[in-house]
Amino acid sequence: MAIFSFLNKSGNGEKAGVLLGESGVSLARINGTVDTPRLLDLGYQTGAADAATLEQLMREHRPGRAAVHCVLPLGSYQLLLVDMPKVPPNEIKAAVRWQIKDLIDFHIDDAVVDVFDAPPSGAGGAQEQVYVVVTRASQVQHIAGAVQQAGLSLAVIDIPELALRNLAARLPEQEQGVALMYLEAGRGLIALCRDNTLYLARTIELGHAALADPDPDRRAMAVSSLALEIQRSMDYYDRYFQQAPINHLYIAPTAEALPGLVSELHGQVGLEGRLLAPELIFSGAEIDTGIWAHGLLAVGAALREEGKAL
Repeated sequence: MAIFSFLNKSGNGEKAGVLLGESGVSLARINGTVDTPRLLDLGYQTGAADAATLEQLMREHRPGRAAVHCVLPLGSYQLLLVDMPKVPPNEIKAAVRWQIKDLIDFHIDDAVVDVFDAPPSGAGGAQEQVYVVVTRASQVQHIAGAVQQAGLSLAVIDIPELALRNLAARLPEQEQGVALMYLEAGRGLIALCRDNTLYLARTIELGHAALADPDPDRRAMAVSSLALEIQRSMDYYDRYFQQAPINHLYIAPTAEALPGLVSELHGQVGLEGRLLAPELIFSGAEIDTGIWAHGLLAVGAALREEGKAL
C-alpha cells in the first residue's frame, strides 16, 4: 500500500524527497541501504511552490534519475482515524470515501483518498481502525504537474506524519517509542512513533513564530500551550494504546532559532528532550541548521522504503 502511488521507480537506486512548501522548495537526495542510508545532498530554494522553483533547485543539486517522493505540505490535507469498514481489502478505499464525505470541507468527488493501517488499541474488544488521508485532487495534480514539468519521475506523494515516522525509525530509542515535534511558522505537528509505526499524530495551531515572540509573557504562554498539547498527546497514547510510556522528545530545528525551548519543555512535560540533529539520522552528517530545518520533511520522504506497507 502506498500513499498516492505513481509506480515510477528509480533507475539508479537513488531517491529524492521534495517538499513544495509555503516559503520555498526543498530537495533531498539519498542512496545506500535501508539500514545505512546516505544523505547525498540537501538543498532549499525560496520562492513559489511550483516547477520554476524546483527547476532552480535541480540545476544546483541534480537529482538525475532518482525516484521522487513528494510530501504534502501541512494544511493541504486531512488525516482522519475511522473504523475499519467490514469489506474486502480491495474495497476499503471506496468504503472509507463514503464514511468521510461529511468530515471534509469540500465535495468527496473532488477528493483523492488513501489509507494505511492504524495500530490496534490495547483495550480488549476495541473496533479495528484505519488512517485515511484525504486531499483535493487539484493539490495532487499541482504536485504531479510541477515534478513532471521539472523533468523528474514521481514515485509517490506522502504526508508529513509518515515522513516523521521515517526519521523516527533512525533514532536510537525508536523501539521504545519517541515523540517528535515539527514546527512551522503558524502551525505544528506532534507525532508519536514506536518500532517503525506511527501511533498518533496531531496537528496544532501553534508554530515557532509564537514561540519566538519578543514579549516574555506571550512567549511563556505559547510554551505552556505547546507543553499542554504534548501532554495531551502522551495521555491519549498511554490510555488508548496501553504501551510502555514514551520518555524521549525530539524537536525538529526551526527556521527561527528557539533557544531554551528544549529545557523549558523538559521542565513542563518531563520528557528527555533534544534537537533532531542531522547526525542522529546520518552518521557524521554536517548540514547547515537552516537548510536542515527547511528540508527535514523532504529527507523523511526520501527515507521511505519503496514497496513498504504503510
